[in-house]
Amino acid sequence: MQTDNKIQLLQNFLNGSITDQELKNLFVWLNSEKGNMEFEKLLNEKWLTNKFQTTENIDSTILFSRIKTKIEDKQLSSRKQLLIRFRKVAAIFILGLLIPTIYFTVLNPQKDNKKVVYLKESLSNEKIRKMTLPDGTAVWLMSGSTITYPSNFSENKTRNVEITGEAFLNVAKDSLHPFILNLGEVGLKVVGTSFNVMNYGDEDRVNVVLKTGKVDLFKGKYNPDNDFVHLAPGQLMTYKKGEPEFLISYVDVDKYISWINGTLLFHNDRFEEVLKKLGKWYNISIEVNDREISNFLFTATIKNENLDQIVDLLKYSTPFKYSIYKADGVTKLVVEKMK
Repeated sequence: MQTDNKIQLLQNFLNGSITDQELKNLFVWLNSEKGNMEFEKLLNEKWLTNKFQTTENIDSTILFSRIKTKIEDKQLSSRKQLLIRFRKVAAIFILGLLIPTIYFTVLNPQKDNKKVVYLKESLSNEKIRKMTLPDGTAVWLMSGSTITYPSNFSENKTRNVEITGEAFLNVAKDSLHPFILNLGEVGLKVVGTSFNVMNYGDEDRVNVVLKTGKVDLFKGKYNPDNDFVHLAPGQLMTYKKGEPEFLISYVDVDKYISWINGTLLFHNDRFEEVLKKLGKWYNISIEVNDREISNFLFTATIKNENLDQIVDLLKYSTPFKYSIYKADGVTKLVVEKMK
């Protein structure tokens, strides 16, 4: 889309004259990595502030939330019209709106014929995104992570959520509706607590670090009769996928949750784990050409540094060679031993 077309879409949305197709186009544009960068560029170059009188209307977080709400409202209205038009038909099939990073999955109808809509929030071009779930639970999502949750928790006995990647959650207290976090082979139940979780699909383990409250861990799918393992504040649970047991130890919680404030803390960490974290934090691919590099112990505090500054820091603090390559929009950092 040309710049004028993009601004026109924003104007149409804000003044309420946007069509369904234009709304889809606007959502897809703003939700893409390229579109997000273009939006910020327009904002920085005063294109948007010259067109609109207030900056509140063009705040990216508020704008994106309003667009999603508009789409959901249109979908709900469309469903109501279909139900009225075909109420005498025995079977009704409703096609949901398919858009990247937001999808709608209709579960099996309950006895009251209510359906649960699931939303999927994914983060790829930001380091951190803070969001609030429908029950009031606050979530900090790290780059490269995904969270799936119902649009309405009140229709179920439990608040079911799924996370891949890394996130910190401050769960809203509700003793009548336990909060269930599904992590593949394992899961956890809480009522109201705060904790950090790491659950990457390409890694062989799941980590949960508890800051406050209590966590009940279980294997498989949640059932009130499950055998639970309890986690106390200050403890780390490590589950190696495919293994029978949870490994629990005491740790420095701040080291695991400092990232929500934009800081990465490393203290005698294996360089392999450090590079994995940096790769996700800066959204880059990292290649290690010598496995001995992985066992090097690394200590540092990283805050607000850009990628070039990080590479300079690594050069001065480790005995390795670093090279950066960029191709097809992908940045790769190659690490190898000095010759």
